[in-house]
Amino acid sequence: MRSLAIIAAVALSLALAVPAGIGAAGAPDTVPADSLQTRDTVTQTTPAQVEESFNRSNQTRVLVVPDGAVQRSDVDRATLNLGPAAEFNGNVTAVEVETAAVVEFIHAADGESERSRRIIQASSTVETEIITLRDRQEAAIRAFNAGELTPEEFVIELATISAKADALEARMVKLTALADEIDGFSLSRPTEIRYELRTFGGPVRERAADAIRGVDEPAQFFVTTGPEGYELATVDDGHYHREAYRGAVKSDDDSATMEPNEAVNVTRESYPDIFRYGDPSATTSGTTNIVTLTGGNRSLTAFVDSGSERVFKEYQRFSLEQYRSGSIASNTINGINVTVNRTYPGGPLRISVTDAESGEPVDLAVTLSQGQAERTSVGRTGDDGTVWTVSPRGSYTVLAVGNEATAAYVETNATAPPELER
Repeated sequence: MRSLAIIAAVALSLALAVPAGIGAAGAPDTVPADSLQTRDTVTQTTPAQVEESFNRSNQTRVLVVPDGAVQRSDVDRATLNLGPAAEFNGNVTAVEVETAAVVEFIHAADGESERSRRIIQASSTVETEIITLRDRQEAAIRAFNAGELTPEEFVIELATISAKADALEARMVKLTALADEIDGFSLSRPTEIRYELRTFGGPVRERAADAIRGVDEPAQFFVTTGPEGYELATVDDGHYHREAYRGAVKSDDDSATMEPNEAVNVTRESYPDIFRYGDPSATTSGTTNIVTLTGGNRSLTAFVDSGSERVFKEYQRFSLEQYRSGSIASNTINGINVTVNRTYPGGPLRISVTDAESGEPVDLAVTLSQGQAERTSVGRTGDDGTVWTVSPRGSYTVLAVGNEATAAYVETNATAPPELER
Protein backbone atom coordinates (compact mmCIF):
# COMPACT_ATOMS: atom_id res chain seq x y z
CA MET A 1 0.00 0.00 0.00
CA ARG A 2 1.40 3.35 -1.02
CA SER A 3 2.14 5.82 1.73
CA LEU A 4 0.20 9.03 2.11
CA ALA A 5 3.25 10.99 1.08
CA ILE A 6 3.52 9.19 -2.26
CA ILE A 7 -0.18 9.56 -2.90
CA ALA A 8 0.03 13.26 -2.14
CA ALA A 9 2.92 13.61 -4.58
CA VAL A 10 0.98 11.84 -7.29
CA ALA A 11 -2.03 14.03 -6.65
CA LEU A 12 0.07 17.19 -6.91
CA SER A 13 1.80 16.05 -10.09
CA LEU A 14 -1.61 15.59 -11.68
CA ALA A 15 -2.87 18.88 -10.31
CA LEU A 16 -5.65 17.06 -8.47
CA ALA A 17 -7.22 18.92 -5.61
CA VAL A 18 -9.29 16.48 -3.60
CA PRO A 19 -12.61 18.19 -2.81
CA ALA A 20 -13.41 19.20 0.72
CA GLY A 21 -15.97 17.25 2.67
CA ILE A 22 -14.33 13.82 2.67
CA GLY A 23 -15.30 13.42 6.30
CA ALA A 24 -14.75 10.69 8.82
CA ALA A 25 -17.13 7.76 8.96
CA GLY A 26 -20.60 8.62 10.19
CA ALA A 27 -24.19 7.67 9.55
CA PRO A 28 -24.97 6.85 5.90
CA ASP A 29 -26.86 9.43 3.93
CA THR A 30 -30.53 8.82 3.50
CA VAL A 31 -31.54 8.14 -0.09
CA PRO A 32 -35.24 8.81 -0.67
CA ALA A 33 -37.06 5.77 -2.00
CA ASP A 34 -38.33 7.65 -5.03
CA SER A 35 -34.76 8.52 -6.08
CA LEU A 36 -34.34 4.91 -7.21
CA GLN A 37 -37.26 5.15 -9.62
CA THR A 38 -35.70 7.49 -12.17
CA ARG A 39 -32.26 8.15 -13.59
CA ASP A 40 -31.26 11.53 -12.23
CA THR A 41 -28.02 13.34 -11.52
CA VAL A 42 -28.02 13.50 -7.74
CA THR A 43 -24.82 15.50 -7.20
CA GLN A 44 -21.96 16.83 -9.26
CA THR A 45 -18.90 17.08 -7.01
CA THR A 46 -16.58 18.16 -9.83
CA PRO A 47 -17.26 18.91 -13.52
CA ALA A 48 -16.33 15.30 -14.27
CA GLN A 49 -17.99 13.53 -11.32
CA VAL A 50 -21.62 12.49 -11.26
CA GLU A 51 -23.83 10.30 -9.12
CA GLU A 52 -26.81 8.63 -10.73
CA SER A 53 -29.70 6.45 -9.61
CA PHE A 54 -31.43 3.67 -11.51
CA ASN A 55 -34.59 1.63 -11.12
CA ARG A 56 -32.64 -1.61 -11.26
CA SER A 57 -31.61 -2.48 -7.71
CA ASN A 58 -32.16 -6.07 -6.55
CA GLN A 59 -30.94 -5.62 -3.00
CA THR A 60 -32.46 -7.97 -0.43
CA ARG A 61 -33.26 -6.77 3.06
CA VAL A 62 -30.67 -7.11 5.77
CA LEU A 63 -30.57 -7.21 9.56
CA VAL A 64 -28.67 -4.14 10.78
CA VAL A 65 -27.54 -2.40 13.92
CA PRO A 66 -29.75 0.74 13.94
CA ASP A 67 -27.96 3.96 13.03
CA GLY A 68 -28.56 5.48 16.44
CA ALA A 69 -27.03 2.44 18.14
CA VAL A 70 -23.87 2.18 16.04
CA GLN A 71 -20.82 2.78 18.22
CA ARG A 72 -18.02 1.77 15.86
CA SER A 73 -17.71 0.88 12.18
CA ASP A 74 -14.59 -0.05 10.24
CA VAL A 75 -13.15 -1.91 7.26
CA ASP A 76 -10.00 -3.96 7.79
CA ARG A 77 -8.00 -6.75 6.25
CA ALA A 78 -7.39 -10.15 7.88
CA THR A 79 -4.10 -11.82 6.98
CA LEU A 80 -1.92 -14.69 8.18
CA ASN A 81 -0.95 -14.07 11.81
CA LEU A 82 0.75 -16.86 13.70
CA GLY A 83 -0.05 -15.53 17.18
CA PRO A 84 -3.87 -15.45 16.87
CA ALA A 85 -3.75 -18.61 14.74
CA ALA A 86 -2.02 -20.54 17.51
CA GLU A 87 -4.46 -19.21 20.13
CA PHE A 88 -7.43 -20.08 17.89
CA ASN A 89 -6.23 -23.64 17.29
CA GLY A 90 -5.40 -24.04 20.99
CA ASN A 91 -8.94 -23.10 22.05
CA VAL A 92 -10.49 -25.67 19.71
CA THR A 93 -8.04 -28.41 20.68
CA ALA A 94 -8.68 -27.84 24.39
CA VAL A 95 -12.43 -28.43 23.95
CA GLU A 96 -11.84 -31.54 21.83
CA VAL A 97 -9.46 -33.01 24.41
CA GLU A 98 -11.94 -32.26 27.17
CA THR A 99 -14.73 -33.94 25.16
CA ALA A 100 -12.65 -37.08 24.76
CA ALA A 101 -12.03 -37.11 28.52
CA VAL A 102 -15.76 -36.65 29.23
CA VAL A 103 -16.71 -39.56 26.96
CA GLU A 104 -14.09 -41.78 28.60
CA PHE A 105 -15.36 -40.77 32.05
CA ILE A 106 -18.93 -41.74 31.08
CA HIS A 107 -17.84 -45.09 29.66
CA ALA A 108 -16.00 -45.85 32.90
CA ALA A 109 -19.18 -45.48 34.99
CA ASP A 110 -20.24 -48.49 37.04
CA GLY A 111 -23.76 -49.25 35.83
CA GLU A 112 -26.40 -47.38 33.78
CA SER A 113 -27.59 -45.26 36.70
CA GLU A 114 -24.15 -43.75 37.25
CA ARG A 115 -23.64 -43.40 33.49
CA SER A 116 -26.92 -41.48 33.23
CA ARG A 117 -25.87 -39.17 36.07
CA ARG A 118 -22.55 -38.43 34.38
CA ILE A 119 -24.26 -37.70 31.04
CA ILE A 120 -26.63 -35.24 32.74
CA GLN A 121 -23.69 -33.59 34.48
CA ALA A 122 -21.78 -33.25 31.21
CA SER A 123 -24.85 -31.75 29.49
CA SER A 124 -25.25 -29.22 32.30
CA THR A 125 -21.61 -28.24 31.87
CA VAL A 126 -22.28 -27.44 28.19
CA GLU A 127 -25.23 -25.24 29.19
CA THR A 128 -22.95 -23.37 31.58
CA GLU A 129 -20.44 -22.94 28.74
CA ILE A 130 -23.17 -21.28 26.66
CA ILE A 131 -23.48 -18.58 29.31
CA THR A 132 -19.69 -18.19 29.32
CA LEU A 133 -19.59 -17.86 25.52
CA ARG A 134 -22.40 -15.29 25.57
CA ASP A 135 -20.53 -13.25 28.19
CA ARG A 136 -17.33 -13.53 26.16
CA GLN A 137 -19.07 -12.31 22.99
CA GLU A 138 -20.63 -9.35 24.81
CA ALA A 139 -17.22 -8.51 26.29
CA ALA A 140 -15.67 -8.58 22.81
CA ILE A 141 -18.33 -6.18 21.51
CA ARG A 142 -17.71 -3.80 24.41
CA ALA A 143 -13.94 -3.96 23.88
CA PHE A 144 -14.28 -3.22 20.17
CA ASN A 145 -16.66 -0.34 20.85
CA ALA A 146 -14.11 1.08 23.29
CA GLY A 147 -11.29 0.83 20.74
CA GLU A 148 -9.48 -1.86 22.72
CA LEU A 149 -9.61 -4.36 19.82
CA THR A 150 -8.77 -3.85 16.16
CA PRO A 151 -11.36 -5.05 13.61
CA GLU A 152 -9.15 -8.05 12.86
CA GLU A 153 -8.80 -8.91 16.55
CA PHE A 154 -12.54 -8.56 17.07
CA VAL A 155 -13.46 -10.85 14.17
CA ILE A 156 -10.92 -13.43 15.29
CA GLU A 157 -12.32 -13.35 18.82
CA LEU A 158 -15.79 -14.02 17.38
CA ALA A 159 -14.33 -16.82 15.24
CA THR A 160 -12.72 -18.37 18.32
CA ILE A 161 -16.05 -18.26 20.15
CA SER A 162 -17.72 -19.87 17.13
CA ALA A 163 -15.15 -22.66 16.92
CA LYS A 164 -15.55 -23.42 20.60
CA ALA A 165 -19.33 -23.51 20.18
CA ASP A 166 -18.94 -25.94 17.27
CA ALA A 167 -16.77 -28.20 19.41
CA LEU A 168 -19.32 -28.07 22.22
CA GLU A 169 -22.11 -28.97 19.80
CA ALA A 170 -20.08 -31.98 18.70
CA ARG A 171 -19.86 -32.93 22.38
CA MET A 172 -23.65 -32.65 22.71
CA VAL A 173 -24.08 -34.98 19.72
CA LYS A 174 -21.91 -37.57 21.47
CA LEU A 175 -23.73 -37.12 24.77
CA THR A 176 -27.08 -37.58 23.06
CA ALA A 177 -25.87 -40.77 21.40
CA LEU A 178 -24.58 -42.11 24.72
CA ALA A 179 -27.92 -41.29 26.36
CA ASP A 180 -29.83 -43.13 23.63
CA GLU A 181 -27.87 -46.30 24.44
CA ILE A 182 -29.53 -46.45 27.87
CA ASP A 183 -33.05 -47.91 27.93
CA GLY A 184 -35.67 -45.50 29.26
CA PHE A 185 -33.25 -42.56 29.48
CA SER A 186 -32.83 -39.43 27.37
CA LEU A 187 -31.54 -35.91 27.85
CA SER A 188 -34.24 -33.30 28.45
CA ARG A 189 -33.28 -30.61 25.91
CA PRO A 190 -30.33 -31.62 23.72
CA THR A 191 -31.72 -29.98 20.56
CA GLU A 192 -32.34 -26.66 22.32
CA ILE A 193 -28.76 -26.65 23.57
CA ARG A 194 -27.39 -27.36 20.09
CA TYR A 195 -29.47 -24.55 18.57
CA GLU A 196 -28.25 -22.11 21.19
CA LEU A 197 -24.67 -23.04 20.34
CA ARG A 198 -25.34 -22.38 16.65
CA THR A 199 -26.17 -18.76 17.38
CA PHE A 200 -22.44 -18.19 17.98
CA GLY A 201 -21.49 -19.24 14.44
CA GLY A 202 -21.20 -17.34 11.19
CA PRO A 203 -19.62 -17.57 7.72
CA VAL A 204 -17.72 -14.26 7.90
CA ARG A 205 -15.92 -15.01 11.17
CA GLU A 206 -15.04 -18.47 9.83
CA ARG A 207 -13.59 -16.88 6.67
CA ALA A 208 -11.52 -14.54 8.85
CA ALA A 209 -10.20 -17.49 10.85
CA ASP A 210 -9.12 -19.20 7.62
CA ALA A 211 -7.24 -16.05 6.57
CA ILE A 212 -5.50 -15.74 9.95
CA ARG A 213 -4.45 -19.40 9.87
CA GLY A 214 -3.19 -19.11 6.28
CA VAL A 215 -5.77 -21.61 5.01
CA ASP A 216 -7.27 -18.96 2.70
CA GLU A 217 -6.20 -15.71 1.07
CA PRO A 218 -6.35 -12.39 2.98
CA ALA A 219 -9.71 -10.67 2.69
CA GLN A 220 -11.36 -7.32 3.40
CA PHE A 221 -13.92 -7.24 6.22
CA PHE A 222 -16.63 -4.80 7.22
CA VAL A 223 -17.36 -4.55 10.95
CA THR A 224 -20.08 -2.55 12.69
CA THR A 225 -21.00 -2.86 16.35
CA GLY A 226 -23.48 -1.39 18.80
CA PRO A 227 -24.16 -2.12 22.45
CA GLU A 228 -26.33 -5.11 21.56
CA GLY A 229 -25.18 -6.45 18.21
CA TYR A 230 -22.85 -6.49 15.25
CA GLU A 231 -22.65 -6.74 11.46
CA LEU A 232 -19.87 -8.55 9.59
CA ALA A 233 -19.45 -8.76 5.82
CA THR A 234 -16.88 -9.78 3.23
CA VAL A 235 -16.56 -10.73 -0.43
CA ASP A 236 -14.81 -13.98 -1.28
CA ASP A 237 -14.44 -16.11 -4.41
CA GLY A 238 -17.13 -14.27 -6.37
CA HIS A 239 -19.66 -14.22 -3.52
CA TYR A 240 -20.86 -11.81 -0.85
CA HIS A 241 -21.09 -13.11 2.71
CA ARG A 242 -22.87 -11.40 5.56
CA GLU A 243 -23.76 -12.17 9.17
CA ALA A 244 -25.53 -9.92 11.64
CA TYR A 245 -26.81 -10.22 15.20
CA ARG A 246 -29.19 -8.09 17.27
CA GLY A 247 -29.49 -9.26 20.83
CA ALA A 248 -31.97 -6.48 21.70
CA VAL A 249 -34.80 -8.08 19.70
CA LYS A 250 -34.64 -11.32 21.69
CA SER A 251 -37.16 -11.70 24.49
CA ASP A 252 -36.52 -13.07 27.95
CA ASP A 253 -39.38 -15.57 27.65
CA ASP A 254 -37.62 -18.93 27.94
CA SER A 255 -40.94 -20.78 27.73
CA ALA A 256 -41.97 -19.40 24.33
CA THR A 257 -42.18 -21.79 21.37
CA MET A 258 -43.09 -21.60 17.68
CA GLU A 259 -44.33 -23.97 15.04
CA PRO A 260 -42.17 -24.36 11.89
CA ASN A 261 -44.75 -22.61 9.70
CA GLU A 262 -44.85 -19.67 12.12
CA ALA A 263 -41.07 -19.28 11.94
CA VAL A 264 -41.26 -19.42 8.13
CA ASN A 265 -43.96 -16.74 8.06
CA VAL A 266 -41.87 -14.41 10.23
CA THR A 267 -38.93 -14.90 7.89
CA ARG A 268 -41.10 -14.40 4.79
CA GLU A 269 -42.36 -11.08 6.16
CA SER A 270 -38.80 -10.02 6.97
CA TYR A 271 -37.27 -11.04 3.62
CA PRO A 272 -40.11 -11.02 1.04
CA ASP A 273 -37.83 -10.61 -1.98
CA ILE A 274 -35.55 -13.58 -1.34
CA PHE A 275 -38.40 -16.06 -1.02
CA ARG A 276 -38.92 -16.13 -4.77
CA TYR A 277 -35.57 -17.91 -5.16
CA GLY A 278 -36.52 -21.13 -3.40
CA ASP A 279 -38.57 -22.99 -0.81
CA PRO A 280 -37.73 -22.53 2.89
CA SER A 281 -37.22 -25.17 5.53
CA ALA A 282 -37.49 -24.65 9.27
CA THR A 283 -36.25 -26.43 12.37
CA THR A 284 -37.67 -25.32 15.68
CA SER A 285 -36.72 -26.08 19.24
CA GLY A 286 -37.55 -23.95 22.25
CA THR A 287 -36.86 -20.25 21.88
CA THR A 288 -34.58 -20.54 18.84
CA ASN A 289 -35.93 -21.36 15.38
CA ILE A 290 -33.74 -21.67 12.28
CA VAL A 291 -35.16 -21.00 8.82
CA THR A 292 -33.02 -21.71 5.74
CA LEU A 293 -33.60 -20.95 2.08
CA THR A 294 -31.32 -21.74 -0.84
CA GLY A 295 -31.89 -21.09 -4.53
CA GLY A 296 -30.76 -18.96 -7.44
CA ASN A 297 -27.18 -18.97 -6.17
CA ARG A 298 -28.37 -17.30 -2.95
CA SER A 299 -28.78 -18.58 0.57
CA LEU A 300 -30.35 -17.22 3.73
CA THR A 301 -30.28 -18.52 7.28
CA ALA A 302 -32.54 -16.66 9.69
CA PHE A 303 -32.66 -17.22 13.45
CA VAL A 304 -36.13 -16.38 14.77
CA ASP A 305 -36.83 -15.78 18.47
CA SER A 306 -40.03 -17.46 19.69
CA GLY A 307 -40.79 -14.80 22.29
CA SER A 308 -40.46 -11.66 20.16
CA GLU A 309 -41.31 -13.44 16.88
CA ARG A 310 -38.51 -11.52 15.16
CA VAL A 311 -35.28 -12.36 13.36
CA PHE A 312 -32.34 -11.77 15.69
CA LYS A 313 -29.53 -13.23 13.59
CA GLU A 314 -28.93 -13.78 9.89
CA TYR A 315 -26.46 -15.27 7.43
CA GLN A 316 -26.68 -14.24 3.78
CA ARG A 317 -24.71 -15.36 0.75
CA PHE A 318 -25.15 -14.52 -2.93
CA SER A 319 -23.20 -14.33 -6.16
CA LEU A 320 -21.65 -10.95 -6.96
CA GLU A 321 -22.62 -11.44 -10.62
CA GLN A 322 -26.28 -11.27 -9.61
CA TYR A 323 -26.02 -8.10 -7.55
CA ARG A 324 -27.27 -4.79 -8.94
CA SER A 325 -27.03 -1.60 -6.89
CA GLY A 326 -29.43 1.29 -7.23
CA SER A 327 -26.97 4.09 -7.99
CA ILE A 328 -23.44 4.85 -9.14
CA ALA A 329 -20.80 7.51 -8.57
CA SER A 330 -18.22 8.12 -11.27
CA ASN A 331 -15.38 10.53 -11.95
CA THR A 332 -13.03 11.08 -14.89
CA ILE A 333 -9.58 12.53 -14.35
CA ASN A 334 -6.68 12.59 -16.78
CA GLY A 335 -8.47 10.22 -19.16
CA ILE A 336 -9.20 7.63 -16.43
CA ASN A 337 -12.76 6.92 -15.32
CA VAL A 338 -13.45 5.46 -11.87
CA THR A 339 -16.98 4.19 -11.25
CA VAL A 340 -18.39 2.94 -7.94
CA ASN A 341 -21.68 1.08 -7.70
CA ARG A 342 -22.89 2.61 -4.44
CA THR A 343 -24.32 0.34 -1.79
CA TYR A 344 -25.27 0.27 1.90
CA PRO A 345 -22.68 0.07 4.72
CA GLY A 346 -21.12 -3.36 4.55
CA GLY A 347 -22.78 -4.09 1.20
CA PRO A 348 -20.95 -5.44 -1.88
CA LEU A 349 -19.06 -2.55 -3.48
CA ARG A 350 -18.09 -2.82 -7.17
CA ILE A 351 -15.27 -0.56 -8.36
CA SER A 352 -14.43 -0.34 -12.07
CA VAL A 353 -11.66 1.58 -13.85
CA THR A 354 -11.76 2.26 -17.58
CA ASP A 355 -10.14 4.39 -20.23
CA ALA A 356 -12.46 7.40 -20.52
CA GLU A 357 -12.13 7.58 -24.31
CA SER A 358 -12.17 3.94 -25.39
CA GLY A 359 -14.07 2.41 -22.50
CA GLU A 360 -11.46 -0.35 -22.24
CA PRO A 361 -10.70 -1.72 -18.74
CA VAL A 362 -7.59 -0.43 -16.97
CA ASP A 363 -5.61 -2.43 -14.41
CA LEU A 364 -4.78 -0.13 -11.47
CA ALA A 365 -4.21 -0.50 -7.72
CA VAL A 366 -7.24 0.62 -5.71
CA THR A 367 -7.39 1.99 -2.15
CA LEU A 368 -10.20 3.23 0.11
CA SER A 369 -9.95 6.07 2.61
CA GLN A 370 -12.13 8.02 5.03
CA GLY A 371 -11.11 11.41 6.29
CA GLN A 372 -7.49 11.55 7.41
CA ALA A 373 -7.29 7.84 8.17
CA GLU A 374 -4.67 5.70 6.48
CA ARG A 375 -5.71 4.29 3.14
CA THR A 376 -6.77 0.65 3.00
CA SER A 377 -5.60 -1.43 0.06
CA VAL A 378 -8.46 -3.09 -1.83
CA GLY A 379 -6.50 -4.78 -4.61
CA ARG A 380 -6.02 -4.39 -8.35
CA THR A 381 -8.78 -4.08 -10.92
CA GLY A 382 -7.12 -6.71 -13.13
CA ASP A 383 -7.77 -7.50 -16.79
CA ASP A 384 -11.51 -6.75 -16.56
CA GLY A 385 -10.94 -3.42 -14.79
CA THR A 386 -13.10 -4.45 -11.82
CA VAL A 387 -12.52 -5.19 -8.16
CA TRP A 388 -15.07 -5.96 -5.43
CA THR A 389 -14.91 -5.06 -1.75
CA VAL A 390 -17.30 -4.05 1.04
CA SER A 391 -18.59 -0.52 1.49
CA PRO A 392 -17.54 1.58 4.48
CA ARG A 393 -20.12 3.50 6.52
CA GLY A 394 -20.52 7.17 5.66
CA SER A 395 -18.42 9.09 3.12
CA TYR A 396 -15.28 7.68 1.53
CA THR A 397 -12.87 8.14 -1.37
CA VAL A 398 -11.80 5.50 -3.87
CA LEU A 399 -8.37 6.13 -5.41
CA ALA A 400 -7.04 4.19 -8.41
CA VAL A 401 -3.29 4.59 -8.94
CA GLY A 402 -0.84 3.33 -11.56
CA ASN A 403 2.37 5.25 -12.22
CA GLU A 404 2.95 8.95 -11.64
CA ALA A 405 0.93 9.83 -14.75
CA THR A 406 -2.03 7.59 -13.97
CA ALA A 407 -4.31 8.32 -11.02
CA ALA A 408 -7.99 9.08 -10.53
CA TYR A 409 -10.41 9.15 -7.64
CA VAL A 410 -14.12 9.29 -6.93
CA GLU A 411 -15.70 10.64 -3.75
CA THR A 412 -19.03 9.24 -2.59
CA ASN A 413 -20.87 7.75 0.39
CA ALA A 414 -22.85 4.72 1.47
CA THR A 415 -26.58 4.51 0.78
CA ALA A 416 -29.28 3.73 3.32
CA PRO A 417 -29.52 -0.01 4.07
CA PRO A 418 -32.58 -2.02 2.97
CA GLU A 419 -33.19 -3.01 6.58
CA LEU A 420 -35.83 -5.40 7.89
CA GLU A 421 -39.21 -3.81 8.49
CA ARG A 422 -39.90 -5.79 11.66
